[in-house]
Amino acid sequence: MSTTNSTDNADHDGPTTVGAKGEETLVDIGGRRLYIKCMGAGSPTVILEHGMATESDSWAQVQQAVARFTRVCAFDRAGRGKSDPAPKPRTSEDMVADLHPLLANAHVPGPYILVGNSLGGFNARLYTHEYPDEVVGVVLVDSMHPDQFTRFEQALPPETPQDPEGLKMFRQSFTRDYKDPTKNPEGFDQLTSHEQVRPVTSLGDVPMVVLASGTFLLTMPEPRSASHMHNLWQGLQRDLAQLSSNSKFVAVEDSGHFIQVDRPQVVVDAIRELVEQVRGRQG
Repeated sequence: MSTTNSTDNADHDGPTTVGAKGEETLVDIGGRRLYIKCMGAGSPTVILEHGMATESDSWAQVQQAVARFTRVCAFDRAGRGKSDPAPKPRTSEDMVADLHPLLANAHVPGPYILVGNSLGGFNARLYTHEYPDEVVGVVLVDSMHPDQFTRFEQALPPETPQDPEGLKMFRQSFTRDYKDPTKNPEGFDQLTSHEQVRPVTSLGDVPMVVLASGTFLLTMPEPRSASHMHNLWQGLQRDLAQLSSNSKFVAVEDSGHFIQVDRPQVVVDAIRELVEQVRGRQG
């Protein structure tokens, strides 16, 4: 995504800025526009995808640091941040189908290292499977796992009328609401998406780093189950590391689910490690 492309493309009728803080633009992907911001120079290009409860600006600290050693782009999925909405419900297949033309139409050069937090990690897994020739590295940042909600429901204590309000809300969110796309801002259809992603059991030997939160679920409103739920989550994250024969698992202490916000340097270090590995192969 060069300066010329950002300023000269007539399809970009939204805000476009170019400068030291990066290049921002709205890119037409076929009747809808997605927001993307790119910074830095060099190959491979790092693509940052946010989680369901966040937007591209959650990557601000990571993006600024990564831009010092390679090209890096963050974007908003449809209906989030500055991007146009899309018909709902939405699945991971839909989101991957948006990202591919976004990168092409924004002239973002490959090969790519995909970095995804939570839902973004789900999509990175599917994108890598569908476009293996484009992806040379993956960083999963406390990524979703297709079996997580089933495992959560099995791990929770039996429901009782005496459950505290916090536990009732947790149970509602993690065992019921996730099944209803209208309960999240993107209209994300989790059940369908889980079935789309679950068959992707191997990404070959693509370089991969799996970063797992050291505190996620430890603070759930059911102290008797917190430790068990935390260990369950860590196990799911370790399972994700089995997607590649060339993977590394890192438990990130003192970080919640959004590691890119709580411990951005850990994410930057993981990205740098893969960039250097890819460049070493190319050399």
